[in-house]
Amino acid sequence: MKNSILAIAVALILGVSATAQVNKIPNPNFDNVEKKIKAPGQLTLALEWYSPEGTPEADLYEVGAKKQTVSVPLNVRGRCETKEGEHYAGFMAYSEREASPRTYLQTKLPKKLVEGKRYCLKMHVQLSDISKYAVDNIGMFVGAKAIKAKDIEAYDISPQLTHSGNLIVEDMFDWVQVCQPFTADGTERYVTIGNFAPQAAVKSKKMRRPREFKIPQTRDGYYFVDAVSVIALGHLETPCDCQVTPETGPELDVVYTKNVSTDIEGTPEERLVHMVIHFKKNLAILGSQDKATADDVAKILTNNPNMNIELVGHVAQIELEEVGANRAKAVYTYLVTEKAIDANRINHRGDAYNNPKVDGMDAQANAENRRVEFIVK
Repeated sequence: MKNSILAIAVALILGVSATAQVNKIPNPNFDNVEKKIKAPGQLTLALEWYSPEGTPEADLYEVGAKKQTVSVPLNVRGRCETKEGEHYAGFMAYSEREASPRTYLQTKLPKKLVEGKRYCLKMHVQLSDISKYAVDNIGMFVGAKAIKAKDIEAYDISPQLTHSGNLIVEDMFDWVQVCQPFTADGTERYVTIGNFAPQAAVKSKKMRRPREFKIPQTRDGYYFVDAVSVIALGHLETPCDCQVTPETGPELDVVYTKNVSTDIEGTPEERLVHMVIHFKKNLAILGSQDKATADDVAKILTNNPNMNIELVGHVAQIELEEVGANRAKAVYTYLVTEKAIDANRINHRGDAYNNPKVDGMDAQANAENRRVEFIVK
């Protein structure tokens, strides 16, 4: 029995350790603290977290705190449950006429990110109940050096992560997931969270105070933040996809349908390289139109028995890298099993997001990038 208990304990420890290694952010839920939280402005009690030099200290909140001002779920800023664990942080993102200074959160990664590697930057934010304003430009900046107040005041910091389309974050009742794929250049070591835009560039929206609160609204935009992560895309179980639009909610699943294969004249090789199969978001399934294009490819291969090809699968920027390889394999399987093309004549591989057809993350760009192309060998 003792051995079984020990084995379970070891497995749990290893599981926590593995999770920590996958997420590059130390103390991502602010749960490792030095001591009890007693007042606002005590972010540094969360191990590995602090506010940039020259800026006021951001806030930390705790389940069971004796002082209600910093307790969870009810505190001086309203009501907010944690996203994970028993703590979250809070920062000032905006105030009328800049009456209150903005606050920021910063941490140092254990190691620099790997050059050329793609990561998912993610955090969860929620507007406080008594804030009069919701704002845009809620962001995360990943850089080589720890930024200071003078860097922020220069307003030349461009965060790699903001809410989809830099939308205003206005949800007071649930956590808003903010995420974005990011390619590291190998210098990144510090992560800073806050609003880096000049006051004139910040869009704001007046909010109604929830009925349960009778205290006056604060003339600011104050946000809670929890569950911060920087994880390599290869370690994700779901896509790094937090895109929304203000009119339609989740991104429309536009599928690029232009078919040029029947319009192109020229040699079989020239016709083949213009044939492209497009896919729905996150899927590697051939639809009827996709199969029709694959049938055209099969005809060319049948009529040209000495021709060999390679199938290259691509993804949109928000998709997992392995989806591209799965798409190429799906086309390969169809040509070999359904059209009886010799498997030795076809290679297939994924190219992730290394060669996008169209730069950008709007619905049209994503649709054109979700594709399989044919290369004559």
